[in-house]
Amino acid sequence: MLRTTLATGCSPKNPAVSYYNALAQTFYPPNGECSDFYVPISLDYEQPEFTATKWSNSFELQDFLSSLTARPGSNNLTALTGTKRTKGEFEIAASFCTPRVKKDGKEKIVIVATHGIGPGRAHWNPSFRPNDFNFVQFALDKGYSVFFYDRLGCGASTKIDGFDTTLDTAKVVLQSLAKNIKKGKYTGKIKAKKVVVMGFSFGSYTTHKAIAETPEIADAVILTGIGLNETGINLNGLVRSFVPRIANVENPALYGDRNNGYLTWPSVFDLIMNYFKAPSFAPETAEWAESAKEPFSAGEFLTFASPASISADKWDKPALHITGERDYIVCDGSCPGIFEEPARTLYANAKPLQLTIHPGASHHLNFHTNATGAFGVITDFLSKNGL
Repeated sequence: MLRTTLATGCSPKNPAVSYYNALAQTFYPPNGECSDFYVPISLDYEQPEFTATKWSNSFELQDFLSSLTARPGSNNLTALTGTKRTKGEFEIAASFCTPRVKKDGKEKIVIVATHGIGPGRAHWNPSFRPNDFNFVQFALDKGYSVFFYDRLGCGASTKIDGFDTTLDTAKVVLQSLAKNIKKGKYTGKIKAKKVVVMGFSFGSYTTHKAIAETPEIADAVILTGIGLNETGINLNGLVRSFVPRIANVENPALYGDRNNGYLTWPSVFDLIMNYFKAPSFAPETAEWAESAKEPFSAGEFLTFASPASISADKWDKPALHITGERDYIVCDGSCPGIFEEPARTLYANAKPLQLTIHPGASHHLNFHTNATGAFGVITDFLSKNGL
């Protein structure tokens, strides 16, 4: 049974405290009919186990990070060893939007969107300059329906132990949601004829692993902010550039409901370092993204690119990978020359595979000045492939 809330379109009066932790969205596209609800979900899965000493304060976290990123071969810390079985009952905060007017059959094509590390589901449906940055509004205008949700530990979804959630947690959640949407659940009167799974960053690696294991959950895949060439993923550099801090220490009013396993970066400049590239963004856009940030779990951060080498050879349907030309997180600042492989090899059976480098943008593809150009690449790809 879904628990729902009315789509009022009203923003909270105190955004510093509750802006993105509420089930109701702060913006509803005027061209859509939207609903917000909680999806109950039961999980039982295997995942890597966090076996390092858990930090209890910021000083211990800093020592953990310095040991983790020391020169290879210098008795580096190993944080995740072996696997453990995880079970539980949770709730996923989700939104579903379908076109208000444009009904030509495409509304039965449902895009299931998974956000990355840093944002929540408002990544796809921002209240800030929606004509420039709102993917949901753009997709609705093209006739598509969109299901988007807060990953576990984020936004209004169930908060779980930050030391006990990894990319595999996100993967099994997506697999469950997509399977049920294909069965006609969670989308009201619109019953999905086709399902497109789409991710951003961590959400793209999650989606990549999900469809590699269970290709039957979707009819097309869109991966944004992804790079499968591991030479472009500078993990030690990212740990340093993110400057991780304990989220409930940085902002106890907003993140006090999460334990010490949840981290965040300290300032907008750390966000810009990893997610934006001048001159293709406006400072006020970065400030908005900073105001909307969500903590990320230690386990997610340590496993975010772990599926990069996994083959998706079972996938024989349309696949689009689109990443910013200057992506700092997955291409170490420059994607040309390393973006195409091993993507072509890992998706050798995709029909078709389209690899697109979006000019000028860094990692936050949805929030650079040419974001609607990227949105157009996505919807054009779906349209020309019969979706």
